[in-house]
Amino acid sequence: MTKENILKEIDNAKEAHNDQVKKVEDLFSGYTVQNPTPKDKKKCDFGLWLYNPNNRLKELVGEEMFENVVRCHDEWHIDYHEIYEAFYNKPEQNFLEKVFRIQKGMDPVTFQMSNFYHREIIVASCKLVCHLDECKKAILALDASKFD
Repeated sequence: MTKENILKEIDNAKEAHNDQVKKVEDLFSGYTVQNPTPKDKKKCDFGLWLYNPNNRLKELVGEEMFENVVRCHDEWHIDYHEIYEAFYNKPEQNFLEKVFRIQKGMDPVTFQMSNFYHREIIVASCKLVCHLDECKKAILALDASKFD
């Protein structure tokens, strides 16, 4: 794989992550999100790339830089799990709510907690993007002999 291909993979992964962040933003803006991000960190689009056995990022940038990316991605998913639970795992409606088609909103405490996790996701996302940019710089500095 060429240096350019690896840099493009990182850009694609960053774009995939940003798409997931957009879905969270849409939730908080009141939109219905089709195909929400999986809670499992290895099943989201970014995680599929990051944990792919053919991904050479760790080999090219080293353990420390790679682990920084993994840690931020893990933090993102820990916070996202709470948001997912608040928005998608609502308690079932009781009989009267079903009959009269009453839609219950999120209770205020859960909404406040979700806002907290939302802010934490933004922080983790910013850190993740910064670490990906550092990886790109490290890869750019590598000699061509490191690539196929």
